[in-house]
Amino acid sequence: MKKVLPILLIIILIAGAVYWYVFHKPHRDLQNEDTAYSLNAPTLVQEFSANQAMADSLYVDQLIALRGVISELEDRALILAPGVYCSLDSTATMPSLKVGDSVALRGRVLSYDELFEEVKMDYVLFED
Repeated sequence: MKKVLPILLIIILIAGAVYWYVFHKPHRDLQNEDTAYSLNAPTLVQEFSANQAMADSLYVDQLIALRGVISELEDRALILAPGVYCSLDSTATMPSLKVGDSVALRGRVLSYDELFEEVKMDYVLFED
């Protein structure tokens, strides 16, 4: 019993430290984070369709500045030609835009959808 108690105490302390590290680390502040890349929408889509593995390693989970022309508008999202789906940040408001307008925005790249040939982005904010 004397040997079991210290070992059990050490295991509990390690489990508590792991729990604290995993569940209490600070979140990314995407609104104040600097962008890693600055691109236009056709270049981004072309890089993903040409070599998805390389583009994934460069852009996925990175904050990028992006310029493009709106091809579709939705309530909380927009699509830039030739295929960048941009989901707005929950704090962002959709300005009065129409199809064909040029926009500058920033957001986090999520993935590339091969079926629709679209790059998916979230936490999108409009640049001034």
